[in-house]
Amino acid sequence: MLKKIISTLFTKSSAAIISFAILLVSSKLLGGEVRGQISLLILNIAIIQTVNEIYTGYALVHFIPKFSFSKVYTSGLLWSVFCTTLLSLFFYFFHIGLTAYWIHLFILSFIIIVHSFHLVLILGKNSIRLYNILSFSQPALLLLSLLVCIYVYNIRTIDAYVIALYVSFVPPAIFSFLGVLAIARHSHDAKPYHAREIYTNGFYNQMANLSHMLSNRYNFYLLGNNMLVGVYAGATSLIESVWIISNSVAPIILTHIANAQKNEENSKVTFVLAKVCFLLSCTCVLVLVFIPAEFFVFLLGKDFENTKSVMLHLSPGILFISFSTIISHYFSGMGRQRLIAIANFSGLLTTVSTAYVLVHNFQLIGACYATSLSYLVASLVLVISFMREHKFGLTDLFSLRKSIRLIKETR
Repeated sequence: MLKKIISTLFTKSSAAIISFAILLVSSKLLGGEVRGQISLLILNIAIIQTVNEIYTGYALVHFIPKFSFSKVYTSGLLWSVFCTTLLSLFFYFFHIGLTAYWIHLFILSFIIIVHSFHLVLILGKNSIRLYNILSFSQPALLLLSLLVCIYVYNIRTIDAYVIALYVSFVPPAIFSFLGVLAIARHSHDAKPYHAREIYTNGFYNQMANLSHMLSNRYNFYLLGNNMLVGVYAGATSLIESVWIISNSVAPIILTHIANAQKNEENSKVTFVLAKVCFLLSCTCVLVLVFIPAEFFVFLLGKDFENTKSVMLHLSPGILFISFSTIISHYFSGMGRQRLIAIANFSGLLTTVSTAYVLVHNFQLIGACYATSLSYLVASLVLVISFMREHKFGLTDLFSLRKSIRLIKETR
C-alpha cells in the first residue's frame, strides 16, 4: 500500500504544480475579470459532472469488481449523454453562468465526464499506474496549450482557456478509452448487474460531492462581480492544493477497502492515514504563514492583493477536510454513501444559512468564514460517526504510535 500511496502522491503533486502554473498564467496574463469568467464556466462544468457522477463517479468503484463490466460501461455512457444534455440546457434557459458559452459547456462537459468515467473504471480494476499517467497528462496538456494560445496566437480572453480545455481533454479521453477496452477484454461478464444499487449508492455519493463543492463555490454567486469571484477562486485553488496529500491517499483507501475483507484492520489504517494527512497539511499551512502577501501579487498580478488573507481565513476549513477526506473515502469504500451525504449536506446548510449575511458584511473574508464553518460541521459528522462506530477515543485521535509500521504492513 505504501508504494501505491507514494506513487499516487508524486503524480498528484506533479499535477498540482502544473495546475498552480495554470492559475498563475490565467491570472497574471488574462487578469482577474477573465479569471472570474473561467471560474464560473468551470463551476458549471463541475456541477454537471457532479450530477452525472451519480452513476459514473467514484462510488462506482465499490461495484466494479462485483458487476458485469460491459453493462456498467454501456449504461454509464447513456447516462452521461442524458445528464449532460439536460443540465446544459437548464443552465442556458435559466441564464446561469456564461450563457454565451453554453454550447462549449455542453461539449466540454461530455468529454470531461467520459474521461473521468474511464478513470473510475481503471481505478476500480486497480490499474493505479495507468490511472496516475492519465491523471497527470491532462493538466500538462492544459498548461502547454494555454501558453500557446496566449503567446503564439495572442488570445487573451476566456477563449484561450476554452481552447486549452479541448486540447487537454480529448487526447487523454481517447487513451483512457483504449485503457478501458484493454480491461474489458480481460473481464468476465458472467457477473450480475443491478443498476438500481449503483444509482442509489451514487445518488447519495454525488449529493455529498455536490454539497461539498457548493459549500464553498456557492459564494461565487453571492460575491457580486467577476473580479471578486476571480480573486476568491484563485485563493481557493491555491489553498486547496493542500488537499493533494489527502486526495493522493484517498483513492488507495477506496480501492483497498472495496476489495478487502478485514474491516477492523481497514478502520485502523484509515484512522492512521487521516492523522498523517492532517499533520502534513498543517505543515503546508504553516509555510503559508511565512510567505509575504506581496509574493502572491507578484505571482498573480495586482488584482490579487487579498490572496494571502483569503487563503489564511480558508485554511481552518481546509485542514478539517484534509482529515475527514480519508474517513469519507473509507465509508465510500464500504458503500456508506448516505452517511457522507448527510455530513456534506449539513455543511451546505451551514453555508446557505450563513453565507448571505457574512458575504454582505465582510465580502471575501465573510465567504471564508461561511466555508470554514461549513467544512467544520461536515467533518465533525463524519469523524464522530467513525470514532463511535469503531470505538476510538480521544487518546487514539492524538496517538501516532505504530502508525507507520501499520501502513507498511498493509498491502
